[in-house]
Amino acid sequence: MTIRKYLYMTLALVMSACSEQDACDAPLQSEVRMPVLFSAGNSDVALTRASATYMPQDSRFVCSMFFHAGANDTNKSAFYAVDGIPVEDVNMATTWLKINNTIGNAVYWNSTYDAALKTDIYGFDENAKCFYWQNRLDHLFLALADYHQLSSDNGTTGTLKLYPEVTSQYKGQYMLAYDLTRGNKTAMTEQPDPIQAIATACPSGATPEANRVKLFFKHQFSQIQVNLKNSQDASVAIDETMIESVELLGVAETGYVAYCIKSDGSVPSTTSAPINVDDAKYASTKKDNPYGSSFKMFQHPTPVAGYLKSFEGIAFGTLQGIRITWKESNASDAVKHVATYKGVKNLALESSRKYIYNIELRRSLIAQVTAKITPWEMDETDYETDGTINNE
Repeated sequence: MTIRKYLYMTLALVMSACSEQDACDAPLQSEVRMPVLFSAGNSDVALTRASATYMPQDSRFVCSMFFHAGANDTNKSAFYAVDGIPVEDVNMATTWLKINNTIGNAVYWNSTYDAALKTDIYGFDENAKCFYWQNRLDHLFLALADYHQLSSDNGTTGTLKLYPEVTSQYKGQYMLAYDLTRGNKTAMTEQPDPIQAIATACPSGATPEANRVKLFFKHQFSQIQVNLKNSQDASVAIDETMIESVELLGVAETGYVAYCIKSDGSVPSTTSAPINVDDAKYASTKKDNPYGSSFKMFQHPTPVAGYLKSFEGIAFGTLQGIRITWKESNASDAVKHVATYKGVKNLALESSRKYIYNIELRRSLIAQVTAKITPWEMDETDYETDGTINNE
């Protein structure tokens, strides 16, 4: 019998002897450890349908566990994640996990995601760092992944570079910085798409399975989609080859996602650095774009039915305008039009939201715009699976 298996069985007996009333109050015996088991899915669906799509098999994520460590602590005590203390000194543990089946079960793994030399009864890499319940008080779990780098099938291998290898701060909080500029990217799938899950739980059951923690992930930035077609008045006949670009004006160039909690157990909201329109780097474009930044959207390979072209991109911060460039024909001397839709001015983009703008183009003008804001869900269409996990 392995040491891990013996400890699991011993703790099961200890916990089964506790009453329901003291289930989350009494300390655990320090010599006995029960592992924390995880399932992973999507919280957007869970909030509305009480169930969620499973994270796909072989997906990878990083998770930190925070807990109350003082001998006399209660759930009202501060977590030992005090502002200003370096992350390595915070009372937390960090580990890497991956999904090992089609129903969202997560197993602890090595940080480079290499094949395990040996696995235990739960399928954990025996050389991986494993979370154990520290006491019967609340434990807080904060998990992160990049939706566009969930598995090696996405063209990424080796260490999942989220944290703790890459750390940064923003306004005194421990946040990961994400580059939201286009750079050399050629598709939205090359952009960072951080997803985050937060869960609070205590070991109230007698077995590891009874205490399973369910992580529900949400996109942390926004997705924007712009669909373009001719105006119904037929003032100009534009085909898809005449539409050159769509740009988002004023959006953030750097976004920040928390990977550490505050001492009260709260998690800093995803945020972004504001755009300084007086920055010298915007001087040459300020006349045409008073909002500073611009993000050239990616053309989707297949336009939405009934539209000439569809554009998409991940963004955050404050959207000030949507600038569209098109020409009236394919002739070398064709008249070029640049028009900006300002109906979005000062729009604060929200996490896990998809903004859709259907736009009709008229000669030199934007004729009509219909807008729709929907939850940006990681449902079965995104995950390509139809399994569900209960949010109980």
